[in-house]
Amino acid sequence: MLAEKLGFFHSISSQLGRDYIKSHFDQETLRQKENYEKGLLFDSDWMFRIVQQKTKEIFEQSQEQGGIIYDGSPRTLYEAKELCNFLTGLIGRENIKIIYIDIDENELRRRIERRLICNNSPEHVFIKSGNLKPGSPCPESDGILIERDLDKKEIFDVRMEKYKKETIPALEFLKRKHKVITINGNQPIEAVRNDITRALDL
Repeated sequence: MLAEKLGFFHSISSQLGRDYIKSHFDQETLRQKENYEKGLLFDSDWMFRIVQQKTKEIFEQSQEQGGIIYDGSPRTLYEAKELCNFLTGLIGRENIKIIYIDIDENELRRRIERRLICNNSPEHVFIKSGNLKPGSPCPESDGILIERDLDKKEIFDVRMEKYKKETIPALEFLKRKHKVITINGNQPIEAVRNDITRALDL
């Protein structure tokens, strides 16, 4: 929603990683694929290189240099340090905005259990309902709605442990170095979006 409102590129880190894996077959990339299928995060240095490369491509292609919304990165302390340093040199520290959507773990688990995504466009996310179920046509593209293997309970538990061990330190680093806007993620989507737009004065 925010990317559409601002006309920014929506950079989904997991999608960047999956796209890279589809076209690269070196040993390092194959190892990233195996780890990802187990629910583990991509290695920080590998993920950062891909995000950095995509960022350069976007800014080189865009004459107006609109902007990028990073979704899913940085997730580790290494990524937080490297991405912030890279972006500071590229666009200036004052143009970096960091939003932390704070959500209760139980609520997050409940939402993920009901989540469906489009197999062609993973940015299209929906909640299961009478009309929306696995196998239904995606309302916003020509894809099909599916449940992700990554949303299974055992993988969710692995991801939560990674979040506590690796993402929380990244968040603490960002809070020391930049202003972090905290948004209540337990609200409905529209309320979250409205809070973000108000905080960014859009």
